[in-house]
Amino acid sequence: MEMKTAALKALTLVSMTLIIATTAFAHSNHDHSTVPFKWQFSEKMYSKVERNLTSAKPNGVIGLNAFEQKEFNYYGIKVGNKFHSIIRNVNVTFERTSAGLKIVDASVFNKSMNDPVLPLKKVSKVAKVSIANFSHAGHDHKRLAVVWNFGESTNSKIVKHMFQEEGKFSIGLSKLEQGLLTEYGIKPGNKFQLSISGHSFLVERTSGGIIILNHVENESVAKVDLAANMVEDKI
Repeated sequence: MEMKTAALKALTLVSMTLIIATTAFAHSNHDHSTVPFKWQFSEKMYSKVERNLTSAKPNGVIGLNAFEQKEFNYYGIKVGNKFHSIIRNVNVTFERTSAGLKIVDASVFNKSMNDPVLPLKKVSKVAKVSIANFSHAGHDHKRLAVVWNFGESTNSKIVKHMFQEEGKFSIGLSKLEQGLLTEYGIKPGNKFQLSISGHSFLVERTSGGIIILNHVENESVAKVDLAANMVEDKI
């Protein structure tokens, strides 16, 4: 309880300090809108945020490396954009800057409770589907109770294959796309649920990409509106 109280105080103090200084970071040529989803940090990034907040002198500013910058670009979070994330059960609002992230607000009230979660969301139940056993030596074939969301460009690539092939098919992933899965602990051989425009698929990660194994609950695959916003939110 004391640890939780201390964390909440740290979040609140940091946010109060940063709200006063927010105008110093503002740039007229940046989009300061809030993205319509909640972000779930990877374990590594979550630890980086926590370390800053629980340090002797928290400043609410978190630097991003080159990969992390590309990750936010990929999901459409631009410099200047704000987004929500849950840190120790506190709803925290971050703003992306040219160098990283800064905290601009923290509240015990979760204002974006119903927002979709990106890029990964834990689920309490694993949907039952009938699949063949595609085993590969040296791979972890654990079924993960998570739902993954790729960005719009990857979703478009996957949907294009869906209308060109039937049954099980493989899709190659770029170095960035592979890196995203690795960052969130999804290893080659792991099976997990993939969400695209409201449809769920059971997929397996391979050394070069993913294999679509089945459409969850055997629903018919509906054509996806590629013009729609497919970008939707810790391990």
